[in-house]
Amino acid sequence: MQAPVYLCLLGNDPAPAYLGLKVVEREAGRVAKAVFYSFPAWNEEYGKKRQAFFRLLSEKGVLYEERPLEKGLEEAEAREVWVNLTGGAKYWAVRFLGHWRRPGARVFLVEGHRALEAPRALFLWPREEERSLEAEALTLEEYARLYLEPLGEAWERVSPPGAFPPGAQAARLPGREGGVFVVHRGLPYWYWVRPHLGGEAKEMSRKALSAFSGEAKRLGGQLCLPVVPYHKAHLRSRHPKERENVFARWRAWAREYGVFLVDPGRPLEEEVASLIKGKASKKALPLPQEGPLLLALVSEQAVPLYAAYLHAGPREVYLLTTPEMESRLRWAEAFFRGKGVRVHRSFLSGPWALREVRDLLAPVVEEALRRGHPVHANLNSGTTAMALGLYLALRDGARAHYLDGDRLLLLDGGEAEVPWEEGRPEDLLALRGYRFEEEYPDARPDPGLLALAEEILRRWDEVQTSWEASPLVRRFLKFWKKRFGQAFPPKRLSRLKGLPLEYAVYSHLNAHLAPKGGQARMGGHLVPLGGNEALAPQFTEVDGVFFHRGALWFVECKPTDEGLRERAPIMAELVRSVGGVEARGLMVARRWRGAPPPASPNLVYMALEGGEGVGVYRFPEELEKALSRNPAPRRG
Repeated sequence: MQAPVYLCLLGNDPAPAYLGLKVVEREAGRVAKAVFYSFPAWNEEYGKKRQAFFRLLSEKGVLYEERPLEKGLEEAEAREVWVNLTGGAKYWAVRFLGHWRRPGARVFLVEGHRALEAPRALFLWPREEERSLEAEALTLEEYARLYLEPLGEAWERVSPPGAFPPGAQAARLPGREGGVFVVHRGLPYWYWVRPHLGGEAKEMSRKALSAFSGEAKRLGGQLCLPVVPYHKAHLRSRHPKERENVFARWRAWAREYGVFLVDPGRPLEEEVASLIKGKASKKALPLPQEGPLLLALVSEQAVPLYAAYLHAGPREVYLLTTPEMESRLRWAEAFFRGKGVRVHRSFLSGPWALREVRDLLAPVVEEALRRGHPVHANLNSGTTAMALGLYLALRDGARAHYLDGDRLLLLDGGEAEVPWEEGRPEDLLALRGYRFEEEYPDARPDPGLLALAEEILRRWDEVQTSWEASPLVRRFLKFWKKRFGQAFPPKRLSRLKGLPLEYAVYSHLNAHLAPKGGQARMGGHLVPLGGNEALAPQFTEVDGVFFHRGALWFVECKPTDEGLRERAPIMAELVRSVGGVEARGLMVARRWRGAPPPASPNLVYMALEGGEGVGVYRFPEELEKALSRNPAPRRG
């Protein structure tokens, strides 16, 4: 019997591709060759992991080659093929499914998002089938080979933490204190065992949780779950009336960073069971009454859901997600109801629920089309299995789309316009679980006030030394009161030194955004919504906020580059935790005199003066470049 060809979408993580190969080898004995349709690696570290995967294939004697993604939609192998849809963007998984549903092909994906459960194989063509991959699951040695060793991490086997069920394998990484790398039933975990972040008797640190989460993804890939026992000793030391709020704050921080916060004395099996208890899937959803309809899955990503809302203008929306995303579902439901949209929702039994999604939504789609209502489906969120279930629920006449950057790609070809100019920062913050409380709610762009602010900035060295007595400052504040009706008490004057720069930045941002329909807001506080209220005492101050072509931006203004450098770590963390992966921070200095700014993937630096040749844009002349999706550092 001729050996089959293994075709695979290859994203950043090599584990799904390797697990898929093991599935094919178990069923067919061997493969004639492996063909990988590769997405670009996000960074050098992912590139190293990919090369380690290819070296492992060579050692196993597997012939392989890489091909461009588009080639996978043009080719037709003469022999039997097994097609793994798991890696990379869901847009390509859907397109590959449509292309390879043909005689001689077996199409499947692997799903491993539920903690403590072995990955599953979901076969989609030529027949539907689901089975556990416990036998093929990756071992500790295989994860070390594909993930740890390419990063130069030494490791040594140790006994697994007692919280894990029997059968777990664990390794200590001598180069990293505190964590143990655990593999259980084929899935990786990064478990904190020092035993606690900063010491059990101390308050838990938001920054430490964030760093530990990032370390987990770096070591074990996107499916590596960071597990942190909470500081029970510190909780017991607090007054009984405080404990609930303190614990709720820790849980909210952990949820923001994807950390599994657990009771140090409780088995992980009980912790996982408590997450999904009482959140059963509905047997059926109400049929639609009016259109347009929007069908969407809910996950950490908020921008694709917002883009779908702007594009579709729905009157009814159907939202599905897993119990792990309960808070995100609550915020999405509140957002749509606030827009006057009728909301229908359901939990799913798990991240593998392809058939469940299809069976829940197919009757909805059929009824909507029968009534002549437009049907839109967003395929960005949820797992690949869930997104494929949504795609399979559609019928002729329904339109599926996928947000790629700021472009909305249609699954039946071409692109659709997203009216980004209608977007508002408050909307996206609401989908992320926050509201914006403005400190200067009546402030508006005013040419006269802007001229005064810019004169203060030009004469900064002179003005700042005699701030409270400066005639120019008094004129500025008097003009502010006249225009906006807001007066400042004398005791607050010393704290208003940043106001001229903040107002100048706000005014120029509005001038840049207004022709496109956009609008900036001046400074204020990011306040968590209900369901995230534990963070309410931790108000997060920003100097401005705006929404631009699918990205939420937060503004930070300082007179000098030294001030921005000091603020940069806090700002980078705020952007990531509140705004999400697509959010950005605009860091503006009055004058830049020093070396290049700190490297950061989500911060962009500008200055009114200086900064030439060190990666700093000129404000406001280079706003268009600075606000592009992936701005290249300015070098001259």
